[in-house]
Amino acid sequence: MTRLIRAEAVKLGSTRTYRLLALGALALIVAGVTATSAASSYTGGGSPARATLALAGLAQTFALIAGALAVTSEFRHKTITQAVLITPRRLPLLAAKVITLTVAGLVFGLLATGAAAAIALPVLAARHIPSGIDGGQLAGIIAGGGVATALAAALGTGTGAVIRNHVGAVITVLGLLYVAEPLLGFIPHAGSAVQTYGLGGLASGATGTTGFPASAHLLGQLTAALVLAGYAVAIVLAGAALLRRRDIAA
Repeated sequence: MTRLIRAEAVKLGSTRTYRLLALGALALIVAGVTATSAASSYTGGGSPARATLALAGLAQTFALIAGALAVTSEFRHKTITQAVLITPRRLPLLAAKVITLTVAGLVFGLLATGAAAAIALPVLAARHIPSGIDGGQLAGIIAGGGVATALAAALGTGTGAVIRNHVGAVITVLGLLYVAEPLLGFIPHAGSAVQTYGLGGLASGATGTTGFPASAHLLGQLTAALVLAGYAVAIVLAGAALLRRRDIAA
């Protein structure tokens, strides 16, 4: 298993696609947080810092896509066949990907949320706008950003194992997160549940930031992280079951 994890880590660090995704996500986060914190106005009853740091949630989107591509690219380029010839047992291959992407997601989430905080708080302070959070709460938001991004990476990896088509997996992830959930969130009665237990709401809850819409009821950080972890375990197990039975050469 150690050898497989090392191989996945080398692959992750040397693949241009992942570097471009990470740099693109960081650039969008930095630009969005800078613009939002410079334009935010405090009207009371909320936390400008939490609302601004919610933009660091783009790290979770990156992690979802990266996790999915880590599996689907193996099928697209037919390298999965070579991998199985070297390691006939398929489940350790998937486990190594999940572990590697989860750890990478944790590091990236901490970096992205920390960078967002390093930009937002000084800008808000310079404009004499109270952040609405203290040091302990800030630490919780940054830690939550790391955890949520790690779980998003695991979710993406499991999704890639279930939907092994390159384009299909990415469209499914983005469509669910940015189209289906926001639209379902406006359905009377059912909408509140989607806003709370959908991927977007759980990520916002786990990070301790503001959800969409801002009035959405979110779970506490620990509870949201546990539910999100449950989603990740379920999709990874489903992906493992399918990977075990499928004809990888098809």
